[in-house]
Amino acid sequence: MMNKLNQKFALLTLLSCLVWPVSVLANDYLLTEKTYNALSAAQEKMEQQQYRQAEADLKKLVGETEAGSYERAVVLQTLGYLYSETEQYKLAAEQFEQALALNALPENVTHNLRYNLAQLLISDGKYQKGIDLLTQWLKDEPQASSNAYVLLATAHYQINQFSKAVEAIRIAIQRDKAPKENWYRLQLGAHMEMQQYDQSIKVLEILIERFPVNKTYWDQLAALYAQQEKGLTSLAVQMLAKRLNMGDKDTVLRLANMYRYLNIPYKSAQLLQKSMDDGVIERNFKNLEALADSWLAARENQNATQVLARMQSMDASGETDLKLARVFISMEEWSEAAGPLQQSLEKLPQDKRGQAWMLSGMVNYHLGNMEQSEQHLNRALAYSEVRNQASQWLRHLQNTRPDKEDA
Repeated sequence: MMNKLNQKFALLTLLSCLVWPVSVLANDYLLTEKTYNALSAAQEKMEQQQYRQAEADLKKLVGETEAGSYERAVVLQTLGYLYSETEQYKLAAEQFEQALALNALPENVTHNLRYNLAQLLISDGKYQKGIDLLTQWLKDEPQASSNAYVLLATAHYQINQFSKAVEAIRIAIQRDKAPKENWYRLQLGAHMEMQQYDQSIKVLEILIERFPVNKTYWDQLAALYAQQEKGLTSLAVQMLAKRLNMGDKDTVLRLANMYRYLNIPYKSAQLLQKSMDDGVIERNFKNLEALADSWLAARENQNATQVLARMQSMDASGETDLKLARVFISMEEWSEAAGPLQQSLEKLPQDKRGQAWMLSGMVNYHLGNMEQSEQHLNRALAYSEVRNQASQWLRHLQNTRPDKEDA
């Protein structure tokens, strides 16, 4: 659910009727000279930010005008404008409501005031009243801006009228040449609330196409694909990739992560490898690590070992050497594993060598180096995380060396 609307809406400037010449006697909407002068004085005080004095003058002027008259409506409207200027939006809405209720203002003034009031009501959390007024305003405003429909959609969303929110935000998006990111997010939120996952996926694909660096959208789309258990997930992601800018490194990395998330690691590895070959992404340690992990997840161990071998010189910690050794061990390529294991033992801190000693004992056993195997397994006994496994290997070693007792 979106956070409660807290944006303060800008109001239109005071209408031109406040400066109409008093001498225009033929006009049906006429201010007396006294009211005109009083309003002009109040405006001047507002321009000088003398709001308290202007407020007192306007409140007094309300009582001096005839009930239900055009003059009173104009004074109430001006007082509402003052409150909006001083960010007293609740009071501003009250004055505008009273002005409209008199039905004394010109139609064009009434029309604009409805929109101002609708904004104030929605910003004050009176969503349904704001929706009703804004809907009325839109009927008489065929060329309304996208912002008006975004406001309507937001109000509907706040009171859980999600289908109406979608309808309004779609109009806003259609009418605008450059729809804003948060408009799509509002549309996505409404679809998700209604559990309309197919529609949500379509909106997310648009968001990813336009804003590919936002990881949240990739994660949400991946989760929806997984939830839908779509048999054509791989194809859908590939189609999405064709619409994206594959020359952008952030896009490439997001898509590669998404392939792995959706258990399509081979595609992830292919994309990363090609992007490195094409110079789109760097062959740095982080990207190579992602490539190696993708090959490993795809059970392409031979490809993974080539990448890990390249990474060895970039990593002084010994972890890459150990990782490469594990892959060789899983492939039962014992002689290939010996070198990386020795390098890991030279680089790893003393307190992190337990697994390396244990694996070295295993490798030397398979290479027929029994004495060295026993030595390394005994070294591994000092580390609690591998002690049991090292003990088992030592027993196995002793059982396979009957001449041990005679030595």
